[in-house]
Amino acid sequence: MVIQKQQSEATPVALATLNAKFIHSNLALDYLRAYCEGQQLPVSFQILEFHINQPVDYIVGEILSLGVRIIGFSCYIWNISETLHVISRLKLAKPDMTIIIGGPEVSYDAEALLQQHPEIDYCITGEGERSLAGLLARLLSSDGSQDIRQTEVLERIIPGEPVDLAELPSPYPANMVERYRNKLVYLETSRGCPFACRYCLSANTRGVKYFPWERVKGELLKLLDGGFPQIKLIDRTFNANQAWARRIFEFLVEENARRGAFDAGKPPTVFHFEINADVLTEELITYLRSVPPGLFQFEIGIQSTTPAVLEAVGRKSEWQELAKTIRRLAEKGNIHLHLDLIAGLPEETYESFRESFDDVYRLGGHRIQLGFLKLLKGSGLRLKSEELGLVFDSYAPYEIISTPTMSALDLVRLKEIESLLEQYHNSHRFGLTLWLLCEEVYTSSFQFFEDLAAYFRELGLHQVSHSQLTLYDILYRYIRQCHPDVLPMARETLKFDFLRTEHHRPLRTWMPDKLGKEYKHVKKKLLQDPKIIEQLHPATVSLSPRDFAQQVRIGRFSADFVKLLIHRDSPRSFPDGVSQEQKNVVTDYGWLIFDHHRSDPWTAESAYSLIIPEDR
Repeated sequence: MVIQKQQSEATPVALATLNAKFIHSNLALDYLRAYCEGQQLPVSFQILEFHINQPVDYIVGEILSLGVRIIGFSCYIWNISETLHVISRLKLAKPDMTIIIGGPEVSYDAEALLQQHPEIDYCITGEGERSLAGLLARLLSSDGSQDIRQTEVLERIIPGEPVDLAELPSPYPANMVERYRNKLVYLETSRGCPFACRYCLSANTRGVKYFPWERVKGELLKLLDGGFPQIKLIDRTFNANQAWARRIFEFLVEENARRGAFDAGKPPTVFHFEINADVLTEELITYLRSVPPGLFQFEIGIQSTTPAVLEAVGRKSEWQELAKTIRRLAEKGNIHLHLDLIAGLPEETYESFRESFDDVYRLGGHRIQLGFLKLLKGSGLRLKSEELGLVFDSYAPYEIISTPTMSALDLVRLKEIESLLEQYHNSHRFGLTLWLLCEEVYTSSFQFFEDLAAYFRELGLHQVSHSQLTLYDILYRYIRQCHPDVLPMARETLKFDFLRTEHHRPLRTWMPDKLGKEYKHVKKKLLQDPKIIEQLHPATVSLSPRDFAQQVRIGRFSADFVKLLIHRDSPRSFPDGVSQEQKNVVTDYGWLIFDHHRSDPWTAESAYSLIIPEDR
């Protein structure tokens, strides 16, 4: 639990939430605290952050031990069940505690929720800063004689009031470094979204409001000074205003350059943005291709490439143009690209989703997120779910179960594929092997993951979790059983992937070694070659002789593998350790040297150098 206290003689009030994971933080709580403090209410705030995997009795015990009289909970689809359990137990333990709820999960059915849970005293819907301040002022001025249980439900629902963003004080507390230690940190530069996607709550508040530039600039500097590893901007569509986005991008690049952040290859702080690549201008694309690597992550919601599906959810996109834009960003490798797909959308079939998957996989993004439709309260799809024939779970997070065009079993199969996508593609540990399979063996990347999922199910492998090393073994056995014709090459690609991503572990027993008695002699000779030394990272060269010999990985590979490596056409081969001269060489074998200090900032795949034997 994270607790932030302000000592005062004023009434103790807690603002609490249950995050999905320990590393998450909740910016909404700090906005509420900062605004109420700006109104000079006689309140001493305590910010309480728990996570949903902690026992309810522990959470309740921590809250009771603080002696607060009033508590507000921030509610979302990922924490509503646990939050309601905490509230129920808290009210039983301390009936006179005033409990307030707010957040997107309780803003669209507040009346029903209060009727079902009389232990909740008030519900704030929508933007809550001004409304919470007003409610607290009223509660603090009350003599406590009114029994809230006798008050009509509708009187206990407090509508949110939009605020001028220029009036909102900074949410970041003075002890922000301590507050956000080991946490993801969030930043908001605008509120609202210009688009009207029917699966998203942002469609309910059209238009975009922006914070003043000087305020945003100051907070960016403050966060950079804090040295946090990642800042995630929560603007719904960060580049809705291209000039605004360009201004922030340029500021971050220039400020990081001034601080010398690019000297080490990767800046200490990464900035994550949700963008709409459909509206990126040519000018902005050209600029983004020039940005130093390691600074920006883009999450791009593609969702589907099927026109009928996009029309059904109110999303406008021209796939060919969008694909062209994403490929141009991907080929530079400087920006991390996180590409989203949503399974279970109206009009989507299993076959059309297969095509969407293949379309997105071919773009060369770093990460593909295969998500499943959530029927959020207040969203357009939920309001028309019965009409559209969408069957979804009545328990949060309200995930889709079936649609008229996609069965429940189809979605179960996609769940299994999603799991393997995470373990094999998004882990970046099998890059060359997946390239071999999806380019040379399969005509469809979806078909490969579908076949691999069937193999997992046949052997019961989908029922348990697997270590990283076991995943290598499973993929090897799968190829040996299902694609024996490519097994000799696959053993070498798996060895290449292993040496490139596993810094110290010994090769698996089935990986081809072919080093022979001369290995130690050759390794020593190679690592003393000035031409090779100059290709290595200074941190690698400065290692002690013993560490240098242990940490610099070297592998011998066949002539066929060398040809595959140097002639492959893959935008994901950054950083490419093969020179143009070497691409024209025919040899019996080659040595690859992997430098773990010189690696892709996004995938951690080590740089490699190809050494052609002199006696070729």
